[in-house]
Amino acid sequence: MNVFWDWNGTLCDDVRLSLDAVNDMLARRGRNGITMEQYYSYMGTPISKFYEHLFDFSVEPMEGLSREFYSYYQANTHTLHLRAGAEAVLKRLRDLGARQFILSSSHKDSILPLASRWGIMPYFEAVLGAEDWKVGSKAERARSFCCEKGLCKEETWFIGDLLHDLETAHHCGASCILLSGGHQSDEALQATGYFCVSVSEIPSVMGL
Repeated sequence: MNVFWDWNGTLCDDVRLSLDAVNDMLARRGRNGITMEQYYSYMGTPISKFYEHLFDFSVEPMEGLSREFYSYYQANTHTLHLRAGAEAVLKRLRDLGARQFILSSSHKDSILPLASRWGIMPYFEAVLGAEDWKVGSKAERARSFCCEKGLCKEETWFIGDLLHDLETAHHCGASCILLSGGHQSDEALQATGYFCVSVSEIPSVMGL
């Protein structure tokens, strides 16, 4: 079995910090912040669709906005924690022989320090984070990796908190589980039929 874990909102419980970072960016421009409900309604993939609701790219390019976001985010990572129940599931999957990977649209530099701090790096063969700050789609990157490693699509799962994680799974011909409590509303995820309330339910959803 091969399991690709999304990072932000899936393993890393960072929704509140992400909202705070966006609101800090707006405050710096003398603008009012947004609510969590607005955050969910604006969310899209690539993440530039989210920023389009709030900023003018002809004035402020996406790459610069992304760097500003991560500057605030990185300065406040001490507030973050691993999603409850995640390590127990990572351990169980490892003990069952699963190959596990982190797949994220975020830059690798924002993932590795936290994964190391929380002691979960030994569970993963690779961290497939972005190499730039454009925060683009990860679907093609995932498919290329699966082809390169010869991973069987019938034995591959993608776990995430965004509709884009389902799109990525479909792009690779693999199965998917979408988790509640991440960066997309439960209503949007429930409509797909791939919804799961908590990390602890993942093994049973996989039939383990």
